[in-house]
Amino acid sequence: MSENPVDWPQYLREFHTATPGSTEALLSRAVAGDHTPYRWLVRAVSGEARRVLDLACGNGPVARELYGRWVVGVDNNAAQLENAPGPKVQADALHLPFANEVFDVVTCSMGLMVLQPLPEVLAEAARVLRRGGVLAAIVPAVRPLRRGDIRTLSGLTTRLRSTPQFPAGGEITELKDQLKHAGFDVMESQRERYVYMIHSRDDATRLVNALYLPGTPDARRDTAVAWLADRAESKDGLEVAIPIRRITAMRTKVALATS
Repeated sequence: MSENPVDWPQYLREFHTATPGSTEALLSRAVAGDHTPYRWLVRAVSGEARRVLDLACGNGPVARELYGRWVVGVDNNAAQLENAPGPKVQADALHLPFANEVFDVVTCSMGLMVLQPLPEVLAEAARVLRRGGVLAAIVPAVRPLRRGDIRTLSGLTTRLRSTPQFPAGGEITELKDQLKHAGFDVMESQRERYVYMIHSRDDATRLVNALYLPGTPDARRDTAVAWLADRAESKDGLEVAIPIRRITAMRTKVALATS
């Protein structure tokens, strides 16, 4: 752990401005059965939902999965939004430029672990959702993993001398309680193991470039990329597991007052 606290707003701004779409480039190639994490997320969106807000939308992978539906993307980074499809707004998740109760669904793909402070973000999402509306989100998880997955991930972090970090931590263990406090009833919390296949150095670079690694020198990133690429070549392909958690919650009441 670094002795100096991470300036997360600055780090995220610089990261996504320098490498817009890096998360989407990785996860759109990660699969479990017949679906990517984005396709899994949109399966939680009812066919009757007419107005969808995609929070921290990045370059719009959720809107692409919901092609033909009315989806408004919101992100605070202009570089990320540049290639997002459909209507899109550059805005802070803490101050959404929408009236109360105007959306049927709010989606958030891999954003809740970076949007801070999370209780206020969830309260704002509840504000723009109609009563009975649904928040559907995916976040990183720590399981499920297989024994071989742990060896690969341990080898990767050994070469990076770091682990991926997020402002809210990894799996956000308090997420259910925070959703309840914001006026939601949690309907589902599931986990799935996705697999990203590495066959080449480009594949390995795509993985490492998508990781939040504040303070990690480029030399360590290069070492990790080379190790992944070498293992992939020796094994005729290397599986890297990406555990994901999907959580869906219904907005049932006004958020509780914060102290």
